[in-house]
Amino acid sequence: MFLVPPILTMQKLCLIKLGGSVLTDTTKPNTPKIEEIMRLAREIRSTSRVILGHGSGSFGHVTAHKYKVQDGLKNANSMKGAAMTQNVAAKLHRIVVDELVKAGVSAFSFPPSAGAIARNGRIVRWDISALEEALDKGFLPVTCGDVVVDLTKGVTIASTEEVFRHIAQKLRPARIIVGGDTDGVFTANPKVHKNAKLIERIDGSNIANALRSAGASLKVDVTGGMRSKVAYLYDMSRKFGVECRIINATVPGRVRDALAGRRVRGTIIRA
Repeated sequence: MFLVPPILTMQKLCLIKLGGSVLTDTTKPNTPKIEEIMRLAREIRSTSRVILGHGSGSFGHVTAHKYKVQDGLKNANSMKGAAMTQNVAAKLHRIVVDELVKAGVSAFSFPPSAGAIARNGRIVRWDISALEEALDKGFLPVTCGDVVVDLTKGVTIASTEEVFRHIAQKLRPARIIVGGDTDGVFTANPKVHKNAKLIERIDGSNIANALRSAGASLKVDVTGGMRSKVAYLYDMSRKFGVECRIINATVPGRVRDALAGRRVRGTIIRA
């Protein structure tokens, strides 16, 4: 008699985002941090039933900001800007997937621009059945923040959080982890205010204060910075019952430990 190993679909699903500030040098356009990407690929490779999403950092955000892609097709340059932004975002996406494959990860690319349709910035249609099948077969699906067609504005920027919102609605993950370049959400911007304190837990009792504290990003970020991330994660926790965590992915081992379910420094969001 032998024991049949549990099938992958019985394991709890985790979505993890690696922020653009972790993967790229935000002070230099289109500059990846290859060594950091390689390290994170190694930390991820031992996990199973994970969907990885990543931001665009100095690739997508700079071009998107220049052409105001998030505002849609407004003038003669809008279509050019959307095409350029989608192109540079795809370049970073290929770098991330390439390093994952080199690290031994069976990464499978699912960029939202290939199929997602939005309305006023929200994804309203995107058939992710192929992504789900790839996940169930043991692949690690990789998606990203991207330019997508918008029924109202012509085009829009779909942040990784917006992409995760659509995926979470369909697949109901157990956890969502967002890895950035700070330890979590603070009472003030920790890069400016040395006395800022980490908010270890956000729930219904302090979400309003947490949103006020989060503020916008100091970097060029067309998706709204930390405040937008907190709002998205709280909304997903409230609607789908998912536990969300914001951690510092620049600290070696932190992503590995968070994916393994170990307690790490950061902010937990439970609506």
